[in-house]
Amino acid sequence: MTPPNSIKIKYINGGVMKAKGTNILRNEHADVGIGTLIIFIAMVLVAAVAAAVLIQTSGILQQKATTVGKEATSDISSNLKIISIVATVGSNSENATALAFAMEVSAGGNPIDISKTQVKYIDDTHANFIDISSTYSEERTLDSDPLILSPGDLGKFTIDLQGNSMNLSARKSATLQIIPEKGTMVIKDIVAPSTFGGNTRYQLFP
Repeated sequence: MTPPNSIKIKYINGGVMKAKGTNILRNEHADVGIGTLIIFIAMVLVAAVAAAVLIQTSGILQQKATTVGKEATSDISSNLKIISIVATVGSNSENATALAFAMEVSAGGNPIDISKTQVKYIDDTHANFIDISSTYSEERTLDSDPLILSPGDLGKFTIDLQGNSMNLSARKSATLQIIPEKGTMVIKDIVAPSTFGGNTRYQLFP
């Protein structure tokens, strides 16, 4: 008995082999219809929505990262630079009664609102906040606002030590802290000479 679906080999015309009984299954049917079309469209829509969400999320994250980066740069960068300090000295005295400061915006810095800038003077007996907006002026200005120190401007202000019950004696030192609205605090050490030499004006820096 020959098993079902077995392969029979027959030699024809000079020994050419031919297989008989080989069954090849062919599936030429596909799912068609409105149901399949709806599923396909739904898959496309889901993929489109997912892609749109990813693109929108990446755009928002990029915008936030740019904003945070700019804010961080503004916070850590020092915008102010003190370029000179001149002391006013009382006649026949070794005490400075006032200090005149000149300053400008550092390279790459942003404009600074002087009205919102805090100044603190610290010596061995005092630590006072001083309002400099009343004595602030600009020797060189590139804008129309007198209280905005912009790049290219040369601003100056005066601290009345005597009027605030303070002084800077010979061989003494003090510290000035300038705290702008944005940016790092500027700290400047002020050191008086061993003698003012009878001068009524004495340059302490540079």
